[in-house]
Amino acid sequence: MNSAIEDQRPSFSDYYGRPKYQSLFRWIDRRKIHVIQRELTNIASEATIVDLGCGPGSILAKTRRDNDFPVAADHDPTLLANARLAGSTPLMLDLDVDLPLASASIDVVLCTDVIEHIVEPGKVLAEISRVMRPGATVIIFTPPYDSVRWNLAEWLHRSITRRPADHISPFTGESLTWWMGRFFVDCRLGRVNANLSMYAIARKPVDSRPQRE
Repeated sequence: MNSAIEDQRPSFSDYYGRPKYQSLFRWIDRRKIHVIQRELTNIASEATIVDLGCGPGSILAKTRRDNDFPVAADHDPTLLANARLAGSTPLMLDLDVDLPLASASIDVVLCTDVIEHIVEPGKVLAEISRVMRPGATVIIFTPPYDSVRWNLAEWLHRSITRRPADHISPFTGESLTWWMGRFFVDCRLGRVNANLSMYAIARKPVDSRPQRE
């Protein structure tokens, strides 16, 4: 584990625990959950689903199906404890280093509002591709920095909470498309929550070969 990076990474466990933010997350997550559930209808049951940067595990708990194997992955032990209570298998990891998962072992990867916090997003996308089975699905959500509405919302959030967003790798629709195209195929982009959330859904090529960032 990269302890230098890990020591600098902010904890969000207290952030998730505040009642007013819980209400905000429920509103924002509702449309994201709908997108994930819709995509899972195209994926066979008994899927291994990994939520990278799972937070308290609420999105995974609401989208996994009865026969799926859900894995909640995060660097925060408090959030992982919550994810365990929500029914997922917890996995401690640091997204700035190699994922502690076997190659070609995962059917679905979720990454919700996480990749913008990563120092080198290309490396984590390469790792996501590595651990996915050929033909597996990845669903990534991130704020759209080409949206005037999002930039205004971020400014208001910072003004009210006095807390930076910690978005060190911001994405636009164009940059997200470019990065996804380096590692995946059949990429589809969309936006929800009045253009406050952007998502990309893609597959790992069936005939994929090892790729490096």
